[in-house]
Order: sequence, then C-alpha cells, then structure tokens
Amino acid sequence: MTSENPPDCLILAGGLSRRMGFDKASINMGGQTLLSRMVGVMKEHGMRTCVVLGPNSDECDIDPDSVMFVRNNKPDLGRTGSIQIGLEALGWPEKVILAPIDRPGFSSKTLMILMKADSSSCPEKNGRGGHPVMLDWRGIAAIKKAKPSSSLKDLIKFSRFEVEDTHIHVNVDTPEDVIFLKKAWNEIYASWKINSKRQ
Repeated sequence: MTSENPPDCLILAGGLSRRMGFDKASINMGGQTLLSRMVGVMKEHGMRTCVVLGPNSDECDIDPDSVMFVRNNKPDLGRTGSIQIGLEALGWPEKVILAPIDRPGFSSKTLMILMKADSSSCPEKNGRGGHPVMLDWRGIAAIKKAKPSSSLKDLIKFSRFEVEDTHIHVNVDTPEDVIFLKKAWNEIYASWKINSKRQ
C-alpha cells in the first residue's frame, strides 16, 4: 500500500547512547537492526526516507541505495538541529513524518493516519502525546528558522488523535527498556504490517 503522494520520512537514529553505551539503532530485533526494521516499515508505506546519524554511527545493515543518510556531527546542540539537517537533505519538503529510533511502538494504522493528516499531528494515548509525528509546511518553516536547541513542542502546535497502540509510549533509553522492547517486539512488529481492511 502507498498513498498517492506520501510524505517523506525522517528517522532520527542518533548515535551512541551515553546511558546504554551503544548505538540504539544497532539493537538486534529478530536478526536485523532496529534501524533496518524502521526503514523497512517506512518504505513499505511508500515513503522516501532520510536517516540522521550521530557522529560515530554507521549505516548498519541497510542498502545505501534504499535510503538517504546524513550525519549530525554536533548532536549536543539539540535534537532540532538533527531535524534541520535531515530536512535540508530532503530539500525542505512540505510534509514529513518524523520518527525517533527510540520510539518504535507505533502501528501501521497510526502511521497511515499521520500520512493523511492535513496539519502537524501526533498520536495520543491516555492523555500523553507519542511518536511518530507529522510536520506540515508551517511546522517545517518554523523549524528552518529555529535554533538547534529549540524544543519541538515550543515551535509547533500538534493536533492530537487517540490511538489504541499498546506500546505507543515505549521509550528505549535504558538497558531495561531494551529488554522490554524485545519482549514486546513480536506484537509491535505485527502491528507494522499493512492491513488493507483498515483503509
């Protein structure tokens, strides 16, 4: 399944996690890296994808012809700086899905709602916002002018929609989070599969 004009996708892969001592993108999920798995689901949904790597990251097990890679050599300046680097590589698109590598608990259903949204949007469950998010042209314009240290929530007002995704708030930030992700992986990965009956 692909939409007629799918947005681009920007994956924030980061780099070495100070808390965990290794690159989150390289976590092995069923024989492939987490990054490879996330790139795969974005491609299956018809999106051109750019991955923002950290200064010491590698491209893992991904075919370089299938994705665009850029590097943020100054990640300490702020996450918005990484977003700016990726958006510039994509040619400053009018619409983009922003997906942090450490927030993989979304479903295909959620992703497709974001792809069809008309304004900057994010999923919500139990009153808390989640990821991925969709940035419209207004949000992208605000990011383009912002300082790298700016907070995304201070730049953009997101429309929220309620989702059923059990693991939408998974945040892979500690070794314990990795253990939980591996236990939940089969359910998360199954939810990434496109079901035409949900269209």
